[in-house]
Amino acid sequence: MAGVGAVILPAFLVFEPVRAFEAVGPALIGLALLGLALLATGTGAAVLTAFTTWRIERRWLRAARPLDFNPPAGVPAYAVDSFIPIVALVGVFAPKLIAARTVIEACNRDELANIVAHERGHLHARDNLKRWLMACAPDLLRWMPAHRAIALAWDDAAEDAADDAATAGQEAARLDLAALLVKVARLSAGQAPTAATISPFIERDRLDRRVRRLLSSAPGPDAPPRMVVPPLIATGLVATLLTILNSPAALKTVHDAVEAVVTFGR
Repeated sequence: MAGVGAVILPAFLVFEPVRAFEAVGPALIGLALLGLALLATGTGAAVLTAFTTWRIERRWLRAARPLDFNPPAGVPAYAVDSFIPIVALVGVFAPKLIAARTVIEACNRDELANIVAHERGHLHARDNLKRWLMACAPDLLRWMPAHRAIALAWDDAAEDAADDAATAGQEAARLDLAALLVKVARLSAGQAPTAATISPFIERDRLDRRVRRLLSSAPGPDAPPRMVVPPLIATGLVATLLTILNSPAALKTVHDAVEAVVTFGR
């Protein structure tokens, strides 16, 4: 968008003649159709995700009982009937903490406080909003294995950050949280419902990695060092854009390149 607004649009306004109609080639039509397909897929994913979350939340809250955790969860909390030991932060704009009665009955006060602290980490990081935006964003990799690999890597990082927020780097707290994850997982062999706007306390297929990380001596990776390369790249791009904008010949070259794409194959 920055490139189009800063380079292509000025070139178009300066050099494009006024025409009532201009025939385009198949290349531009193909690119336009691909763009529309990506936008339609993103819109469909947004609607489907919102509907799935609403349906799951409605089913859980049908016979829910309000909960009052201490310390507070920061959002409305409910105990629900579920054969699966679900504990999750549900929703984006009006999130709720959902906890199965089986989990509440099986855990003591300190364990419930650990669960709430973990989910509060997701809440403060706005992980449900981030998940939803990533699920809905137009993405050329959506139909490739790389998309799932990237999403799983982000999920792992989000869970690690929530674990670190709940344990505050204390080794004893990390051991307690690891034991709690195993305890909750043993309450049922089922898999909790998933959606882009749900942050569950445990995901069985990713549980082993989290437990091993919590049991390691290190509390998590340190803050990454300050990167120098991105600012240099940004500075180079800005300098390039300014050079193009100050050079009519460069703008004409940009316009000719765009016209070549528009008329390619015509």
